[in-house]
Amino acid sequence: MKTAFLAFLENRINQLLKLDPVTAGALKSLDGCVIHFIGLQPDFNCYVFLDASGVRCAGWHEGSVDVTLQGPLSSFIALAADRDSSWDAIRGLNVSGDQKVLEALQSTHRGMQLDWESLICEQLGPVAGHSLAEGLRFITSTLTGFGETLPGQGSAYLQYELELVPSEPEISAFSREVTALSEAVENLSRRLNKT
Repeated sequence: MKTAFLAFLENRINQLLKLDPVTAGALKSLDGCVIHFIGLQPDFNCYVFLDASGVRCAGWHEGSVDVTLQGPLSSFIALAADRDSSWDAIRGLNVSGDQKVLEALQSTHRGMQLDWESLICEQLGPVAGHSLAEGLRFITSTLTGFGETLPGQGSAYLQYELELVPSEPEISAFSREVTALSEAVENLSRRLNKT
């Protein structure tokens, strides 16, 4: 199933590159580069090989890679939707590898001339395509907002509603009590040793 999905993905990417000659030309300068995509939540792993004729996608690769992009699905959706931000600004996305290749990829990403909404509308029709594009934008903004507010709300819920996690003042008070008890035990031990 993964092989079939990667074949479909490879075919679609190459079709899209034909509609954006600027990006296709920029990727030709990266001929021979290998990009490793590691998806988390859900887990997904694939390699993208760049060459003069387009891209190839594979589920495994024994050689070295030039760039690794790792993150949850929401980060990859945000990356696809936001071409203006630097990759470091995409929440949850970890990027590593050859700095020159990274810079070239980021420059190519920023310079893409592809109108995703028009392509979706071509396939699904104007009403359904626009609705799907709006839905994808909504999901992206929701996942981004959810990722930013969840840690704070989750900790408040655990502290105040379920009372599973102690608050900062409770931790400080407990620490002081432990220190006082430890000192008292040491004093008692000294007294016992004297007698």
